Amino acid sequence: MNLAPMPDHGRTGRPEWQALWLQFEAVTTPLRSAGLVCDIETCGGQNVMYVNLPDGSHLVIADDHDLPDRLADVTGWRVTRGHHDNPTVGGVAYDSTAEGAHSQYGADTAELLPAIATFVRSLPDVDTQAAGQSLRELLERTPPRYAVSFVGVGSQHAAAGRIVSGPFDAHLEAVKEYGFQTHQLEQDGWRMVHEQGGTSWPLTVWESRDVVQVVFVARLPSS
Repeated sequence: MNLAPMPDHGRTGRPEWQALWLQFEAVTTPLRSAGLVCDIETCGGQNVMYVNLPDGSHLVIADDHDLPDRLADVTGWRVTRGHHDNPTVGGVAYDSTAEGAHSQYGADTAELLPAIATFVRSLPDVDTQAAGQSLRELLERTPPRYAVSFVGVGSQHAAAGRIVSGPFDAHLEAVKEYGFQTHQLEQDGWRMVHEQGGTSWPLTVWESRDVVQVVFVARLPSS
């Protein structure tokens, strides 16, 4: 896989920058595979991701205000376009934060990346359009996979998490397996205390003897 080069500045050698880069490789690697140079800016205690576009503009990717230290703590994505030398270039490309137009997708990177591809393809510069097309074709070659996962907290307040079953190539297969797994929990004496997500992205919270676990259908990041 040919990737766009890493950013060229002194911060790339710092442990805190490297830790952030590692956390967000699920986003940066597909973008770099399409030839787009990415960087993570940590200026002023706020983390944001920059994606340089061939037309000289850039995308800024953050959560509601900035990026948390861990990918797992992202609640939604906000992607805006800017230009260091042209303040008239701007606009929101995608917003799945709580008040955004795509809030139903939350932190799902499998919705974020196609939205970026569509936006970049819509820009007037030919080379920028080509980068968006490359990203789109890459995503089409790597369809998402699914699993039934859980995270839990034990009686000694130790956290744990793992894939219960999967991965599956089809979302429906994972939903069916989720139904089997949660039925088994009920048969084993677990009590359901919360349910959300309907039949598309079901999530339930279960408790038994001071142990709590959350069972859900998860979309796995691209490898």
